[in-house]
Amino acid sequence: MRSTEAIEQLRAELRQDMEFIEQNYRKNREMSERVSRSSHPDEYEYAALGYTLHNLYNAFESYFLRIAKFFENNLSEFGWHRALIERMTLDIEKVRPALFDLEFSYRIDELMRFRHLFRNLYKTPLVPDKVLYANRAAENIAPDFEPYHRRFDEFLRSLKSDMGE
Repeated sequence: MRSTEAIEQLRAELRQDMEFIEQNYRKNREMSERVSRSSHPDEYEYAALGYTLHNLYNAFESYFLRIAKFFENNLSEFGWHRALIERMTLDIEKVRPALFDLEFSYRIDELMRFRHLFRNLYKTPLVPDKVLYANRAAENIAPDFEPYHRRFDEFLRSLKSDMGE
């Protein structure tokens, strides 16, 4: 059984991850504006936009990993990135509620796939249309995630309360 201190630590870590999500989301929106204002965005502008998408996904992934490690404490070595997203949609009876719904998971999955592509560009040029496609998945993603974050935090507070605090 988890301690009330461990629950408070998880809550603090998730709050901090939420701040990183919001910070990276703001940077993504700023770079999106720059690209949209440019009459002919160049490779470096698309790379900068891709970088913000990469960082935004990483911030979400950190949040999800904390939950998975705290409650389920296991992830397979193969395909764990996609499995992690899928796991966040699960309502695990007597363990924890789903973090978000399937519809939201599609947006996170798109960011995860783009992050993989972006991290593995070596001899292949960055395709602007792929950057823009992934960027559409990021539109309003932090504000849309905020209610999920609040709901999960409320679950954690209730869990702690049920433990006697």
